[in-house]
Amino acid sequence: MNLYLSNNSGILEVVTGSMFSGKSEELIRRLRRAKYAKQKTAVFKPAIDKRYEGDDVNIVSHSQNKIEAILAKDVSVMEEYLENNPDIQVIGIDEAQFFGEDVVAFCEKCVKLGKRVVVAGLDMNFRGEPYEPMPRLMATADYVDKFHAICTVCGNPAYVTQRIINGEPAYYDDPVLFVGTTESYEARCRRHHIVKYRDKKETKIYFVVGTDINVGKEHAENEYIFENKNKQSMKILKINNVEDVLDLAQLRRDIKEATQNHDVIVIRVIGGILYPLKEEYNLLNLMIEYRKESEVIVVAENREGILNHVYLTIDVLHRNNINVKEVIYINKNIENAEEAANISRVSQRLKIPFRYL
Repeated sequence: MNLYLSNNSGILEVVTGSMFSGKSEELIRRLRRAKYAKQKTAVFKPAIDKRYEGDDVNIVSHSQNKIEAILAKDVSVMEEYLENNPDIQVIGIDEAQFFGEDVVAFCEKCVKLGKRVVVAGLDMNFRGEPYEPMPRLMATADYVDKFHAICTVCGNPAYVTQRIINGEPAYYDDPVLFVGTTESYEARCRRHHIVKYRDKKETKIYFVVGTDINVGKEHAENEYIFENKNKQSMKILKINNVEDVLDLAQLRRDIKEATQNHDVIVIRVIGGILYPLKEEYNLLNLMIEYRKESEVIVVAENREGILNHVYLTIDVLHRNNINVKEVIYINKNIENAEEAANISRVSQRLKIPFRYL
């Protein structure tokens, strides 16, 4: 971005996004360009930011680029510095969300004084909610650039910051303010961002789908019932999208009720995942709705030539960011079974567990 500051007009630029998206890197880049242009700059970072021990005098990016900064416990430090240095032309502020609402008025004041202000900060907190005061800064800015990190789970563009505590996603009621680096935060996409709730029952949903009709899905379902007997509360739902006139709204209500009262829900699907449930809405769309809480169990008849069907089914699921728990091969045709070595090789390539029933 090439921005030129006139003698009479200030400007506010906001650089935002999740952690690890390159916000500080971009802030450093813009401030260095201002320095190269012989413009007098002042750069501030919050005193609360202790991510890089022993380096309180620099803004440091995750790629270890750095620029000298003034440590500020609050906005009053920045105001005092500006009063003592009225010839400052460019002001940089990193991690602006830590300065609270006062930073908005400070930025507005600096812009009215004809200064260029470049602000970097998180747009959302770990809960996936707007992180004040960044929304107000974004709304009043002349230019806003939203940067994206890479989701650590799937490699897609990240949407928000995931907080991890003791290896587990944080609870919603955990404090918002908690400064850390890779040990406590990750970048995540919408699909893989998780916030736990202490008073909410965590229910696992398994969709049981087959590569063809009559492959033995009920057999696989019964195996899950047996394995979880006396261990977890389980609810079985059946979707027959071939013979039944499906009430989609009622199905959603049934799933909601089951999640409130059971630990595990097994949904057995009669018909293909692309078979329409209602007009253009198919089972795949339903699975996408619940993909944060669910996994898919793919059931296939163990016979020659089945691996291509398994590949195609899993490819469709993966392209829609749906997790596959395992592939179950039903040994109906032992004499005409697929070679075990081929099944093992396919499983390794797909990185999905398999077993025989």
